[in-house]
Amino acid sequence: MLGLKNIRRLWSLWKDSGDASLALDTLLVVPDASASLAERNRWLVEVAYWLRRQDKAEKGQDKAKIGAVVLEGHPEHVRLKAFLKLLEQRSDVKLKIARLLRSILRDNDALSLLCDTGVATKPSFFGEISERIRHRLIAPPPNQPELAVLFALGFVGEHDASWVHDLDRDTLIALHDLLHYQEQTVEASNLFKDISEAIHILISYIGASGLSYSVRSRLREVSGQHSPFYKLGRLAEEILKDEPRLNEHVYQAYLKDFKDVIDACYIACDDVYSHLDENGVSIETVFQVETMRLRLARVEMLLQAWLYRDQLQNYSTLVANLILTVQGHRSVKRLAEQSFALLSRKVVERSAEAGDHYIAGTRKEYFAMLKKALGGGAVVSGTVYLKFLIANLGLVRFFENLLLATNYAGSFLLIQFANFTLATKQPAMTAPALAQLLDQTHTSEGLKNFVDRSMALMRSQAASIFGNLVMVVPLVILIQVAILFIIGSPTMSAIKAQAILQTVSPFSGALIFAAFTGVLLWLSSLIAGLVDNWFVLHRIQDVIYYNRRLNIVFGQERAERWARWWRDNISVVAANISLGFLLIYGPAFMAFLGFGLDVRHVTLSAGQFAAAATALGWKTFLMSGFWLGLVGILLIGAVNVLVSFSLAFNMALRSRDLPALDRQRLYRAVRERIRADFKSLIFPPK
Repeated sequence: MLGLKNIRRLWSLWKDSGDASLALDTLLVVPDASASLAERNRWLVEVAYWLRRQDKAEKGQDKAKIGAVVLEGHPEHVRLKAFLKLLEQRSDVKLKIARLLRSILRDNDALSLLCDTGVATKPSFFGEISERIRHRLIAPPPNQPELAVLFALGFVGEHDASWVHDLDRDTLIALHDLLHYQEQTVEASNLFKDISEAIHILISYIGASGLSYSVRSRLREVSGQHSPFYKLGRLAEEILKDEPRLNEHVYQAYLKDFKDVIDACYIACDDVYSHLDENGVSIETVFQVETMRLRLARVEMLLQAWLYRDQLQNYSTLVANLILTVQGHRSVKRLAEQSFALLSRKVVERSAEAGDHYIAGTRKEYFAMLKKALGGGAVVSGTVYLKFLIANLGLVRFFENLLLATNYAGSFLLIQFANFTLATKQPAMTAPALAQLLDQTHTSEGLKNFVDRSMALMRSQAASIFGNLVMVVPLVILIQVAILFIIGSPTMSAIKAQAILQTVSPFSGALIFAAFTGVLLWLSSLIAGLVDNWFVLHRIQDVIYYNRRLNIVFGQERAERWARWWRDNISVVAANISLGFLLIYGPAFMAFLGFGLDVRHVTLSAGQFAAAATALGWKTFLMSGFWLGLVGILLIGAVNVLVSFSLAFNMALRSRDLPALDRQRLYRAVRERIRADFKSLIFPPK
């Protein structure tokens, strides 16, 4: 018991140590300027913790109250001013601190902070991901002679950038005077020298990226010596070679040209994004362009501080920005969001384009959807019995899974190209199509269109599921009866049939498996979008069209027709093949990880359920498992649709930068329409 108390005490101390700070009298014991760099850096880090510390009264406040305090005034400002006022009364301590601060700035390299902090330092996306994970897990040691390390160790608070940015002029003047207190030789020029070098380094990085093939080949008009990335370096040389000469007209002309070139670089980055949006998204190119934009913004901020040296507020703004970038540099999520935003939007737009075909607005479209669903159910009935046949062959697991996946993929492709419909594939496509209407929902007309489309979507889903089930169940029963008459026995034993009935029971974990199936359905649509993007990005259509051997053997006309066919159908082929393999290998992969998940697809499960019930004969109706299975199939269909739709809709929202959308208002409008016109949820109005 004593050991448990010690463990709790140590755990409590460990949690409190994250925000712990030294007392003020301890901080006044200042290391000598000749002490080790680690000791001096650690003292400055402890000062940052002391400024940020919370009293017991503050710790008891909830987050809303703390946010109000931050808006009204920063507690850090109060402590900093009190500390500076105390130093005015202790000139000996003030002198030691001034010398200590100057030694820290002298012995720590500033270029890594000014150039690389917050900007990707690795040449590739995945290299930068691994670097950020390492920084996230392993803090740098304080004896590393870089100012970036001091920022990473000292500024770890959520509001650090805010209070630094909001420092008033009097406090900034006091800090400036403290830094230069009784300074024998003027070292202020070192700061501006570092800023100048940092700008040159950043511009060299920007020029190298902007003139690289991946960027240059995507610019529509400018390239080579006419590229704005080529002109940056020459203009920077003219601006930074001497002290700022803001009163000279020639110097002002150089500054104007430099600003125009910076703007042209931003426009060039936008041109690259436009090219990617039209011709396929490359994650590495997006990563490269995002890095360029961050460096351009850093150059502008550094140049502002270098030019207007007497405006102390520029320094607090620069430091606040560096704090934000240091904290953001530790975020793997932020890097992924920046790099994948364009790709996710491209995938969503491609899904939305396909999803429009699955939403029936009129009665004519509704009945057409119902007919397609009947055809899809007919194909699935054959899929069910082919699955039974493969399972009864007694093959080794590898070949059995391969044949089962091929069976599913082939059936889904047949449904697609026969212009039939498999109900549960629709939600992942229709959700992005619905999300495209969100931009107009702030108007009454836009909200009405969204509600109309939502009703049409739900109606289409209901029609597809109904059509699939209405066809698959009787066809499976007919095939089972025919087999019974031909060979004298059903396709399965009574024990196996009862086990199949149990798999769709709501109490057998079927709903969890149905949710997992919904995830797989969404993943197949995601894979389809990624494959479509890859096809366009690498211009595979042109590769097929201009292939020399294809043109010789089949002729140019056929090569062109095949190229066009693959461009139009690559996404649906990828979606159906990937879904077939995911339904088989998804559970196998999860089993490898130790999760016993299985697939419950409403149409396939309904077909297997009908086959098992027919094999058992009339006594099936006396079994509780039969009636529970009927309920389970309906719930499986609902869960399949809800999970895949929710995942796709959420991705569509994020890709369109609408995470803060007032969803409750939309849901309320849909609910009111359902209450007012429930029949339209099942059958389209005239």
